[in-house]
Amino acid sequence: MEQVLKITQFQSDTDSDVDELVLVINQDAPQPARNVLVDDEHGIYLRRDLESDQVVGAVIFNAREWFEEIARAFVDQDLNNPDVRFFLEKKLEVVANEPPALAQPPVP
Repeated sequence: MEQVLKITQFQSDTDSDVDELVLVINQDAPQPARNVLVDDEHGIYLRRDLESDQVVGAVIFNAREWFEEIARAFVDQDLNNPDVRFFLEKKLEVVANEPPALAQPPVP
């Protein structure tokens, strides 16, 4: 079963040498968890609940650099960039699954 992940809180520390973004996912507050490295290139760790193994947070090191990389790819309309493609596919999925808007009569 696929877990739905919703960011409920975030804290960004861009002044430190580490430049980290800490996310709380599907929780009201941070909780004890183990960090699991999932993307070494971008320094992304998922925080997993110690008992249920559900994702309860994430930590992204050098977040500003990663966001700048993604932003450049969007500006360049680089559809070969996996982050751009992922975003567009997810956005189109949401739009395609929304109820159709009521037909509006043409404006004379």
